[in-house]
Amino acid sequence: MRWILGLASALVMAAPAGAADVGSRATWLSPQHNAAAFQGMEELFPSRRVQASPQVLPLHVAARPIAPTYRFEGRTLGLDDFIARNHVSGLLVLKGQDILLERYALGADPDTRFVSFSMGKSVVSTLVGLALAEGKIASLSDPVAKYLPEVKGGAYESASIEDVLNMSSGTSFQEAYAEPDSGIARFIGVFSANQGGLYDFARQIPSARPPGQLFNYASADTEVLGMLVRRAVGEPLADYLSRKVWAPMGAEADARWMLDGPGAAGQEVAAGGVLARLRDYGRFGLLFARAGELDGRRIVPADWSADAVRPHRPNLAPGKLGGRSQLGYGYQWWLAPDRPGREGLFMAIGIHGQYILVDRKRDLVVVKTAAWPTASNPALAEETFAFFDGVIDAVDREAAR
Repeated sequence: MRWILGLASALVMAAPAGAADVGSRATWLSPQHNAAAFQGMEELFPSRRVQASPQVLPLHVAARPIAPTYRFEGRTLGLDDFIARNHVSGLLVLKGQDILLERYALGADPDTRFVSFSMGKSVVSTLVGLALAEGKIASLSDPVAKYLPEVKGGAYESASIEDVLNMSSGTSFQEAYAEPDSGIARFIGVFSANQGGLYDFARQIPSARPPGQLFNYASADTEVLGMLVRRAVGEPLADYLSRKVWAPMGAEADARWMLDGPGAAGQEVAAGGVLARLRDYGRFGLLFARAGELDGRRIVPADWSADAVRPHRPNLAPGKLGGRSQLGYGYQWWLAPDRPGREGLFMAIGIHGQYILVDRKRDLVVVKTAAWPTASNPALAEETFAFFDGVIDAVDREAAR
């Protein structure tokens, strides 16, 4: 089965990958600069520290690394082919705490902090779950306006928290990167100007339909969730992430969370502003591969780790989202279609080729960072899924030895 994400088609015209520098706030997304910019966002935008813990969850290089091959467009291709063809900057395969594969390209190395883009939506979802478990959020059925009364008059006035988690808020925001007047194009413009107001922009988008009726992937939804968590827990998202997830899971290094403006007034970009090392994205994936528990420590409630990665309405099941997508949607996690030997897979996905694949059955996590020339590319997405199949096949072959 072809996995086709089918998000927006293009941001800019393609040009050779790789970049001499990070560019500027006006050019950082261009193919001439994005490979460097995605590894050097701290040079362009302010960010807040997400503190790690001295107690690092150990990862061990496996005695027998894997060398996956995959089938795509009638050809058998290998690891080097995938890295070159898919503009890969980092690639990590974990089976439990064993590193089966780790590669860096496009100037990256193990110390690089890669931008999450919308992989960070799954991080924000996790913070919602933790705030719910602490009683800081009473119920997902609560209206967003209970916590954020200023949303009245916009799309979020009558939406519940669960509606927003499901990308079903009813907002008219459009994630259409190729359209210069779309919601996401204006959203990026507000962020790039970096004078604050990203949440205010998101919350004021008018509604297109009643909430809960239709899946509409919208970064504005996650921006609203981010502010809701801030208000509910009474601290910056970076601090809450550090205290509740990053340090407890044993991250090896501090992460950063990009801000929408300078200084203390800047707010974390909830829709996709996390900056972290490849191995720490792997640890985050492993946390969900193991149902919220790592090294004998419960970090994410077991019920949330299950609820976050399942569809909550029939129209959110794999293959039901509309368009060409064969994926489904949970609470800010993408759900892969079940196939023989490929049941229950789920992913965090960001534009320009960022992925965390989680396979609970195999205790397997695959992290891929990249610098696609365009925000989305159905062919490169399909090839990524073909490569993931090749990784799973390689892991299964090794297990059968």
